[in-house]
Amino acid sequence: MTVDYKHIQRWILQPALIGLATVGMLACQPQATFSSHGAIATPKSTPKQVSQKPGTYRSDRLRFQFSYSAKDFVIDNQISTPRNNVDSPLSTIDIWTKNHAQKIRAGAYQGGTEYPANVNITVNNNPRKLSLQNWVKQSQQFGVTRDFQSARIAGQTGIKFQSSGLYENEHVAFFSPKDSRIIVLTLSKTGYGNNDAIYRRAYQQIINSFAFVSR
Repeated sequence: MTVDYKHIQRWILQPALIGLATVGMLACQPQATFSSHGAIATPKSTPKQVSQKPGTYRSDRLRFQFSYSAKDFVIDNQISTPRNNVDSPLSTIDIWTKNHAQKIRAGAYQGGTEYPANVNITVNNNPRKLSLQNWVKQSQQFGVTRDFQSARIAGQTGIKFQSSGLYENEHVAFFSPKDSRIIVLTLSKTGYGNNDAIYRRAYQQIINSFAFVSR
């Protein structure tokens, strides 16, 4: 019996060559990586990476906007700090940690319990067109005020000052460029725990990103 060695070689080598070709084709495909949650991430061949963007609050009615960390804070006009002053602001925007917002919505502060110290922004009328410092001194919103200094924010010249009341507070006040309304950014502090440092980050981010917008 004559053995056809060339035929045997072709029979052995052909599947091997097909296998090598298949491996080579797979190696050329983009490799998908997996996160710890099992989701497919961006292929390595795609350079663009998705990054988490901060939250942006914008009000065309109030004509301003600012940035905040949406991962850590919420803005909810339905849980604004109760105010009983006769010269209450035209509008108030409260910035809460997610933990504080959850407790407020659950009724943890009902029955007269004071709301936590937080960060807020108020928009106020100034019908007498007073200077910033004179308006602050005659307002009943701030308790005992002190340490007035000039400040610059959103392209406007303003003032920063401190006040004492239910909490110790830091403020920045400045005029809206379109009218005589006065905007006040406030950081309230308790002086204990970690909340002051957490809210200070939000306060500083708002100061740095605050901008006026056109309608």
